[in-house]
Amino acid sequence: MKKVILSISAILVASINFAQGNVSLVNQYGTSNMAMVLQEGVANDSDVLQVGILNLSLVDQDGKYNDSHIIQSGMGNLADVNQRNRENHAFIDQLGVGNAAYIKQDGGKQNLAVTDQEGYFNLSETNQLGRYQTALTTQLGTGNYSNIYEEGHNNGSVVLQIGLDNNSYVDQYGQFNNSMTTQFGEYNTSYINQDGTSNFAWTLQMGDYHMSTVNQWGTGNMSFVMQSN
Repeated sequence: MKKVILSISAILVASINFAQGNVSLVNQYGTSNMAMVLQEGVANDSDVLQVGILNLSLVDQDGKYNDSHIIQSGMGNLADVNQRNRENHAFIDQLGVGNAAYIKQDGGKQNLAVTDQEGYFNLSETNQLGRYQTALTTQLGTGNYSNIYEEGHNNGSVVLQIGLDNNSYVDQYGQFNNSMTTQFGEYNTSYINQDGTSNFAWTLQMGDYHMSTVNQWGTGNMSFVMQSN
């Protein structure tokens, strides 16, 4: 009887350990692609799919229940995901040549970052410190740049850029701040800086060579900017 109990206990322990293990899946098709995955902790999940030439994916997960999903197709694209603490979610999808996406989720939980880039030499950087943050970035074209920094909790950012050499910078500190940046055209630049609670900024620029700067401190401020030519 004791042997049976010990055997059952061993099976249960093994099952628990297996259930809490980390999972990594890498699929690569093409030439000279590289994926490097480092996982420490419990029940982290990483998926990498690369198709083409000289694509590079870097994943570093330390914590529990984090998940990272990377898809790259083309040549010379770079995806870099760094996750700490727990239940953070990162998605990178890149199609084209020389695109780069960086997502860093540090010291918090249940943050979501999604980056979608298509074209040539687009660059996206997302940094989230805190919890319940959301950052969504979409860039289509050539040489577009997005930088999102969120610190606090329940902040949200959306960036959409289509065209050539558009630049978006978003910094949000505090809680329940939200921003939306949309740029169509060439050489447009948007700056949004919010510090406080429940602020909202919306910027729309259509055409070429527009610049917008929004700074908001405090509670419940709202800004709407629309420029076109």
